[in-house]
Amino acid sequence: MTQGTFQKALKRSIVVPVPKVSPPKSIEDDLRPISLTSQIAKVMEDCTLDNFFPEVVNKLDTKQFALPKKSTTHALVYLLHSILVALERGSCTARLFFADFKKGFDLVDHNVIIKELTLLGTHPSIIRWIKAFLCDREQCVRVGTSMSSWKKTNGGLPQGTKLGPLLFAVLINSLLKNWPGRIKFVDDTSALEIIPRFSPSLMPLVVNEISDYALERGMELNYKKCKQMLINFLKYKGSDDENPIYVAGKPVETVSSFKLLGVWISNDLSWNTHVDMVLKKANSRLYALRLLKKAGLQASHIVQIYISFIRSRIEYASPVWSSIPKSLSDILESVQKRALSIAYPDLLYDEALEISNLQYLSTRRDISCKKFVESLRRDVSPYNPLTQIMEFRPGVKTHDYDLRNDRTAEQPLWSETTERLKNFVTRKYY
Repeated sequence: MTQGTFQKALKRSIVVPVPKVSPPKSIEDDLRPISLTSQIAKVMEDCTLDNFFPEVVNKLDTKQFALPKKSTTHALVYLLHSILVALERGSCTARLFFADFKKGFDLVDHNVIIKELTLLGTHPSIIRWIKAFLCDREQCVRVGTSMSSWKKTNGGLPQGTKLGPLLFAVLINSLLKNWPGRIKFVDDTSALEIIPRFSPSLMPLVVNEISDYALERGMELNYKKCKQMLINFLKYKGSDDENPIYVAGKPVETVSSFKLLGVWISNDLSWNTHVDMVLKKANSRLYALRLLKKAGLQASHIVQIYISFIRSRIEYASPVWSSIPKSLSDILESVQKRALSIAYPDLLYDEALEISNLQYLSTRRDISCKKFVESLRRDVSPYNPLTQIMEFRPGVKTHDYDLRNDRTAEQPLWSETTERLKNFVTRKYY
């Protein structure tokens, strides 16, 4: 590492195209190239990360959530909390822009990465090693049992490596640094604007800044996948065409729902769309359980498969959407009922829960939210924006004076009027 060298034989990667959607319709848009690298190269990456990560972690954007002690759940909770608190004050609209970089990892200029690392004050020996790791790489593509010839790459970050996500976070570190309403998770960047009533939107200028930032670094926004969303509960809503957003000279589509970091967000702040999508995925996997049952698999093994492949998907990022109404909660619970009816067809639901040592999904969500908030309480890091939010604790403010009585006076720090905010994880469980 001190010499800044990386063996040429370890720079080879086998690229496997993984579908983003099933079935993929476009080679350019619906396939993700994952690089399979040498195990020895991964060990060397680990050694580099041990030295590299402590140098840059506290210099990265605090709203980059692809870092230790942060997650997609933290990013989504932070975004929705910001929206709910702003809308609670009234007389405003929330406008979201979801950026998508066209082939983000593939168009990275290595010289730009090295420049950004230098600006962050990274040790020269680590910079030399990373430069050697990135440059003069070779790759081939494998589809099934067929493989292409080896070709040299002129740039890009190999997806599937351990250094790749951190280096991309470094690349976009200063993106929107002066815009408070931003969240990042590796290459997923979203901008939030709270627009007061009768005020113009600044989002077109923000999008221009993102576009210019990308072009300066050899990347570009994918206008087909960039979307915007308006969350507006005002009586006078205005027109969606007012102050439109353009990317590459083409208008950005306005959507009523969007899948952000694995969770469907809707412009009415309901969770119907998210639950519907989760239900469709779960139903397709329940069919597999039925086939396994017919094949004679033991009930306990069917339960374990349900836990691993179905329940884990249902409960993904549950603190974000834990405030779902009972009707949606019952729909999700029905998935577990059907799974246990496959494993134990002769037992009632409560009996099946007891014998399989499972809990109601609603109970598990409640426990998950409590653990999530408790982890935020223990996190004293100034680099997590969620911990700053949680410092403003709801409840009562006690004064040691009262002009009319001898007892102390208690005043609420805030009083929410909407059930959306009252039941959100940052309020309900704190």
